[in-house]
Amino acid sequence: MKKRIISLLLVAAMAVTLFVGCGKDKGGSGSTGAVDPDAKKWEEEGVTVTWWLMGGNETYRQNYWKEMKGLKAIQESLGINIDFKVATSYDAYLPMMAAKDYPDVITAMNLENYPGRMAGMHKDGVSLALNDYMEEYMPNFSKIVEEYPKISRDLKLDDGSYTFVSTLYDIDNEDDRAASSQYGLAIRQDWLDAVGKDVPTNMAEWYDVLSAFKNSDPNGNSERDEEPVCMASSGWKYFLTAYGIDDDPIVQEDGTVVYGFMTDNYKQYLTEMNKWQTDGLIYNMFEATSLEKRQERVTNNFAGAWKADADHFDYTIDGSYLSILQEKAPDAKFTAVPWPKTADGKMYCFSDINTFPRDTTVITSNAKKHGTDKAAAYLIDYMLGEKGSNYVTWGIEGESYTVEDDGTKVLVDGMNDTVSFEGTNIPKFNTYADPTTVNLPSFGTISEYVLSQKPDTYIEAVKVWAEGDTSYKMPAACQLSVEQEAEIEDIVTDMKNYVTKQRQRFITGKEPLTNYDTYVNNVERLGGTKYAEIWQQAYDSWQAR
Repeated sequence: MKKRIISLLLVAAMAVTLFVGCGKDKGGSGSTGAVDPDAKKWEEEGVTVTWWLMGGNETYRQNYWKEMKGLKAIQESLGINIDFKVATSYDAYLPMMAAKDYPDVITAMNLENYPGRMAGMHKDGVSLALNDYMEEYMPNFSKIVEEYPKISRDLKLDDGSYTFVSTLYDIDNEDDRAASSQYGLAIRQDWLDAVGKDVPTNMAEWYDVLSAFKNSDPNGNSERDEEPVCMASSGWKYFLTAYGIDDDPIVQEDGTVVYGFMTDNYKQYLTEMNKWQTDGLIYNMFEATSLEKRQERVTNNFAGAWKADADHFDYTIDGSYLSILQEKAPDAKFTAVPWPKTADGKMYCFSDINTFPRDTTVITSNAKKHGTDKAAAYLIDYMLGEKGSNYVTWGIEGESYTVEDDGTKVLVDGMNDTVSFEGTNIPKFNTYADPTTVNLPSFGTISEYVLSQKPDTYIEAVKVWAEGDTSYKMPAACQLSVEQEAEIEDIVTDMKNYVTKQRQRFITGKEPLTNYDTYVNNVERLGGTKYAEIWQQAYDSWQAR
């Protein structure tokens, strides 16, 4: 069976000041008794690798990874200990780098948080080139970059260095695309049934459906209190696909990079949103953008459509939107909506489907100073292999899961029971593994896990949101150089602040759309064309790798 590169949902970043060192304490107490008999013990058994990652702000997460049985089994199998340093905020991230007080391994949103991104991190001497370790210590990683040219291109810097690993996606694989597509548009299917409408596929159909929601009583309380579409939590972005626009620079079919918020298509988008706003179809597009407001509107039976997370569809989760709403409206049903098509019938996909997510893992120069660099490379590479991935994703065979004759993995009975852990309650399975929140690289099993363990409502949603053309989006792997990043910084703040301000004015009608040409000229004056030119250079370099 062909190996698949899989996706892993990432932990939300929160924050704490951490002091990291090169201690020798083991990364968890006790033995799992589930070592891999075929694993090669590290040459210096008992070596400790310090590993910084972003976790949650709940107290229990400080020991969550240290005590997870699957991760402990990996450490026992290799004779390498992991000393996890769990952060709840990025407040300490840059000070840690500036002080050169970083651990052996860092897993973080380095693409967003390190100046100059991965190239800057390497140029500044923080991250090591993995090329020096691949042949002897990273056979799994070497095989991946050899067999998957797209991934090889995306993980390289322009000078040919591999300086990071990540959760890896085979973007040509249907299951990987689905498992990595976690956000999209959702609508109340029971409301559609009540007003006699089908799921909308383009902007004209969306307008028709939202108007029906506004002018009828689909929530059945005999009041005109329906809010056709809740734009809270940046839902407005999800309708950009109908105009071939993304929230970043876009790539046209001929390879030309443009800033979408200067185009004629964007004017068409603003015109349609202004119509929706004028006709009362949008709930608090600008006044309320929080996740809390979105949940309030959806779960209290007011919102007909919204920007959704896949977990909203998971009725097995007590706190999911669907579970909460069904306490008030037992017949409530959600449907994932395909990305709205353009006027000529093309479907663009807004989901961030890339060969790797924005979280990346680096081995730092301090690991070399500590003498743990080779052990860190070997440890990470083991997680990228089949057995390491099983430990991270499924836990321990015979305890948390079994394997059927056809190779299918099945959780054992009781894994979904709640158990006490560090002052809170978590599913028993998560004392073994946590495939949808652990910020560690893995290979070969996550999409299998997600699509086999989640309910049909969840799976149907992510498959719908994975459909469409993503070639117009600037790939996450297309990184600016240190110099280009500096140029962008001189442009982006004032320009984007102006674009955001004018978007609100155009949609609310405070600024007439007859002034759109003036707006474009002002964006140009603030550096819009230069912004696109810089990204064009980066895109061309990425294509040439």
